Amino acid sequence: MGRSIMLNTFAKLLLVATSLSPILGAVAVSKFSRGDPLTHWLLFVALAIILIALCWGLLYWSEQKLPVNCLIIKKFENNDKETLAFLLAYLLPFISGENLLFTGEWMTGVYILCLIVLTIMHAGAFHFNPVMGLLGYHFYAVTDSGDFSILLISREIIRKTGKEINVVQLSYNIYLHKGESNV
Repeated sequence: MGRSIMLNTFAKLLLVATSLSPILGAVAVSKFSRGDPLTHWLLFVALAIILIALCWGLLYWSEQKLPVNCLIIKKFENNDKETLAFLLAYLLPFISGENLLFTGEWMTGVYILCLIVLTIMHAGAFHFNPVMGLLGYHFYAVTDSGDFSILLISREIIRKTGKEINVVQLSYNIYLHKGESNV
């Protein structure tokens, strides 16, 4: 339990930061297409790759090292489909005619990114993560046998309720499905 509490804020922050890494890629593409020197856009690519690697590392480490809990799925809903609802907020920095993140007004861009990170963390909207989607993960709003609502991250597609699965706890209400099972 101690490790889960320790991971709580770190895991949430890393999941959100990773979900925003495509923005860093978009900044790099913009700078590259404008003909900016390698040093002006390569840092954005490197940071995006580092965030993706850290997220993958967190998930891999968690699956290997955290204590395994049993979860019985009473009810579930696929949250992957809600991505469009968050897409507008995700792309807000790019909607402006001046494209604040691309013009070199880096302080404004950092401010906007921080607001988005804090909003997603506070709202618990961790299921909006295109990077984890590309890595093969799905997000489910799950109610367990004790009627507790959690966010379940799984590489498997859940098809049935009443199944018992093995999970590790990333934070207070975020669980990672561990291993294979008949879901």
